[in-house]
Amino acid sequence: MKKKGSITKNYEYQQVFQNGTSVATRTFVLYQLNTKQSENRAGFIVSKKVGNAVTRNRVRRLMRESYRLYAGKLRRGYDLVFIARPAAAKISFMQAAADMERVLQRGGLFSVADN
Repeated sequence: MKKKGSITKNYEYQQVFQNGTSVATRTFVLYQLNTKQSENRAGFIVSKKVGNAVTRNRVRRLMRESYRLYAGKLRRGYDLVFIARPAAAKISFMQAAADMERVLQRGGLFSVADN
């Protein structure tokens, strides 16, 4: 059973990488692709460059929770792929939330009514 609102298949990630645009901060990279669907889908990538399994899972949880804070304020119809950079291994939740907001702002994803 597929999780609602998430990108799970390799070809879906590849489609976003090949056809989408990217913006970055010190800790996160965001690839976005306008799909004109009724909802956003998000995927999170944390490579082995970030750290061991415990660290990678912690960073992934921070990314998911930070995204959840802003998901209701975003424009609809995008596939979003977030990639953690090695600097993300040492950040706190507050820093992760601030960087998530910054990368979403740079991507122009906040709806006009919320700005």
